[in-house]
Amino acid sequence: MRITVLYDNTVYRQDLTADWGFSCLVEILPQGGRKILFDTGAKGSILLSNMDKLNIDPRSIDEVFISHAHFDHVGGLSAFLNVKSDVTIYVPRSIRGVHGVNRVVSVSEPLKIHEDVFSTGELDSIEQSMAVKTDKGAALLNPSNHPAVAG
Repeated sequence: MRITVLYDNTVYRQDLTADWGFSCLVEILPQGGRKILFDTGAKGSILLSNMDKLNIDPRSIDEVFISHAHFDHVGGLSAFLNVKSDVTIYVPRSIRGVHGVNRVVSVSEPLKIHEDVFSTGELDSIEQSMAVKTDKGAALLNPSNHPAVAG
């Protein structure tokens, strides 16, 4: 597995744009290079610009995984879908009204997405996290951890 941060409030390269929000590309390497966009940041123009600067073609993305409905995690979704609409989007059950895409999977319970890729299911009616089994153990992707803060 390889994770590339696409959108964050800090940057690791000077040519990237920082902004409030989060997005990363999760590449599942043992499974034929499956690419999952995890969240989309707040602004689609920044997401797409950072992807371009990192030589990541949005049309190469296989799926989108949305952790929760806060704008700093879903604000770039519409711009992304204008470039690539033939993806499956995994959203927590509490998110309604996703349009412009072929397939939306509303996740309430834990779900096996692919071999070694899972959703925790919706936690506290707020968000979902992604778990990926690797040869070094499991990795849990959760950029906000709202249920732990709320609980």
